[in-house]
Amino acid sequence: MTQTTHGTPALIEQIRARVEEVLQGTAFFLIDVVVRGRRGAHVVEIFIDGDRGPSLRDLEQLSREIGFLLDSDDLLPGPYTLNVSSPGVDRPLVHPRQYPKHVGRELEVKLVAVADAPAKRLRGTLQRADAEAIELRLPDGSQRRLRYEEIQSARVCLPW
Repeated sequence: MTQTTHGTPALIEQIRARVEEVLQGTAFFLIDVVVRGRRGAHVVEIFIDGDRGPSLRDLEQLSREIGFLLDSDDLLPGPYTLNVSSPGVDRPLVHPRQYPKHVGRELEVKLVAVADAPAKRLRGTLQRADAEAIELRLPDGSQRRLRYEEIQSARVCLPW
């Protein structure tokens, strides 16, 4: 589910590799890398999460370390803007480690399309999440276990 807006796949992968180096041995993991803009005016957005979520201080430190590596490797010629942040509730959940902290929240889940049928959407309250699957309580009170392979996308439903 990696988004690659305007950045070449090779550039995205090089940036991902540098970010993974920085995150190795920390409590954080990479969610997404987005590169947009044009040569000499790129914007690099890096989304990082953790089991408890990164603090502002964590993001500042990671930003400095990632920026240093990107500058040292000269991956982006010319000036660029680096934004390192947590994904926020408006971004889809893309990693199994993101789900447990949302237990008790309502999710909208789009399932992977099967055969000729369109992709089905489910809405329910996340009851539990483990390494293989999530369990939703649907509005009718039933429970539905979904393996991550069955999920095309999932978002937290905002209460407003």
